[in-house]
Amino acid sequence: MKASFLSLRETELNPVFLSLDQLVDQFLKKNKYPVILISGAMGAGKTTFIREWYSRFDTISSINSPTFALYNIYDSPNFRLYHFDLYRIKVLEELEELGFEEIWGKEGVSAIEWWQIAEPYLPKENRIYLSIDSDSIKVRSYTLEWSEKEIQ
Repeated sequence: MKASFLSLRETELNPVFLSLDQLVDQFLKKNKYPVILISGAMGAGKTTFIREWYSRFDTISSINSPTFALYNIYDSPNFRLYHFDLYRIKVLEELEELGFEEIWGKEGVSAIEWWQIAEPYLPKENRIYLSIDSDSIKVRSYTLEWSEKEIQ
């Protein structure tokens, strides 16, 4: 597992965006569909990160939290993004009925907030882990982790 760690202000996220861009691009070039698993406390900036990252790809959609819809789909000239928020899922049986495993790792790029409940249904490959921790009101730490062998 390879990792990249940065502690930045929300206005200085370009280095994290560029690292994530490279990872996603490497997966897609190999016809693999990455699953970005996003961890962080409530209010850590998970949805904000996804909004700011994906809006750079000329999407015409307004990117917002999928908490109530459970997922949103966004298109750009680069790739389709499936943005999931599983916060409201409390038992595995709820997830079984939704059929999300038919999307994860099978098309586009999936970004999943509160993904831990879905662990049994997530693909074991093509994972990119993004952790966001609040260091202070203005500074957050961002850690990207991935398996080097999957993108070689």
